[in-house]
Amino acid sequence: MPPVMGDVAPSLEGLRNAVDRELGSMAAGGTGALDRACADALLSPGKRIRPILMLLTGRLFDVPAERLLRLGGVVESVHAASLVLDDLPSMDDADTRRGRPSLHRVYGEAVAILAAFHLLSRAHAELPHGLALAKVPRRRWVAVQEELAGVVQDLCEGQVRDLAGEAAGVEDLEALHARKTGALFVLAARWGAYAGRPSAGEQGAVEAFARNLGLAFQVVDDILDAEGDPEALGKPVGQDSGRVTFVNLLGVAGSRRLAGQLVETAVEELEVFGRRGATLRALAREVVERAR
Repeated sequence: MPPVMGDVAPSLEGLRNAVDRELGSMAAGGTGALDRACADALLSPGKRIRPILMLLTGRLFDVPAERLLRLGGVVESVHAASLVLDDLPSMDDADTRRGRPSLHRVYGEAVAILAAFHLLSRAHAELPHGLALAKVPRRRWVAVQEELAGVVQDLCEGQVRDLAGEAAGVEDLEALHARKTGALFVLAARWGAYAGRPSAGEQGAVEAFARNLGLAFQVVDDILDAEGDPEALGKPVGQDSGRVTFVNLLGVAGSRRLAGQLVETAVEELEVFGRRGATLRALAREVVERAR
């Protein structure tokens, strides 16, 4: 992707490359099965939406990207762990992820589960280093640690509700995915702002942006599961056919309208930042227009 308003912000692709390099430096270097499984899960090719969201949020407050890369890696480690668990036979029973065999297909279920726990543990261990690099005020550190633990709890609770098919309507489904998907988006934006000096209004705006963006991301994910190209997605489609999804409730056309409305609402939250919000707006467009 070419630069978005090149004199304002680096290209999203450039940010992905920076995140990938940071993840490479965080990956375990051992040769044992657990080290290799963790590295494979962390470094598998992904969109890196969450760490990029953090970097772009920090940029709103003149925080250089390099200060936030380790915190972005913490968030991506949590996301990688969640994908490993999602793919297990007891959950989605997915054979592939990001164009590769899912982790439990390569290393077995036991190693895959342990790798997910290892990634979560490393995320918590790396957090103080990431906070120091980001220059997040120390008075926030305890709260940030609690926020990370809370998001992991939200991911687990959201997954349980999803597997149980508890959502009875669109509002229920939105509440479910506010935990399963949106919580990590909000955390990424929140931490990116923490590294700067946001006003209360600015902090609220970036979190509202991220909340709507995360929900739009999930709606598009449901659309792609219904009619996407498995080769482009790098994973099977139709995995959600037995669950309550936005497509099941609204149809594809209705889901597309909802995703568009959510992105519009997200972008409106950025008005307070003027031109500084250009690349966040571009990120929102990429989310709703993506094909994988």
